[in-house]
Amino acid sequence: MENISAASPTEVPTRRFGGYSATTLAAFATVLATGLWTGWATDKLLDLQKREVVTVELSTIMDDFVEAEARSGRSPEDMKRRVEQYLTAIQASVEALGREGRTVLVAEAVVAGSTPDLTDAVRADVGKRMESRADGKR
Repeated sequence: MENISAASPTEVPTRRFGGYSATTLAAFATVLATGLWTGWATDKLLDLQKREVVTVELSTIMDDFVEAEARSGRSPEDMKRRVEQYLTAIQASVEALGREGRTVLVAEAVVAGSTPDLTDAVRADVGKRMESRADGKR
């Protein structure tokens, strides 16, 4: 009589790692990756909730500067250089607000006025940046 519960010599044994099949290990890796991604995404969403939304009236700042430059009597080359410096200073000031955890919106594009306006703060910061550039170039 033949033992039917015995494995036949042609049967390939199931490959295992640490006693677990490849399917079980793949499922575990998927669950682990999903958990890690969920934790990362939640952290990023909570960081976004902490950001303060502010507005800046860039057109007002630029209009004031252009008007002052038009009255200055400087040469066209000097005015061009100053405008480039001013635009660089504005960009640096707005980027600094972003690094501080603020989302900056252009005030002219905002319909509701419920966000804090930092136009004066940006204007003052740009003025300081322009003065420091002027002091460094003398």
